[in-house]
Amino acid sequence: MKLAKAMEMIQNKPTGYMVHFEWCGNGLLTSDYFPDKLNGEDLIPTEDEAWMLANRFAMATRGKTCNLYVVGRNFSPVESYKDRQILNR
Repeated sequence: MKLAKAMEMIQNKPTGYMVHFEWCGNGLLTSDYFPDKLNGEDLIPTEDEAWMLANRFAMATRGKTCNLYVVGRNFSPVESYKDRQILNR
């Protein structure tokens, strides 16, 4: 492999984000997220857009969901998630 091709692959790392949350009910919390990467859905392109969708989803599901935050394509929380997490309780 040529160095130029390797550098192109390194610099063009795929990105994308998902919103992680928990369903509240019957004294249990059930983890979930969207979009459903494992079933082939496209990820949210930017972190800012993911936070915007998390906020809108939190408002629409208040009392039904909690602990909303943004995760990257590897399902790890983004760096600033502790400061921006939406408790929704």
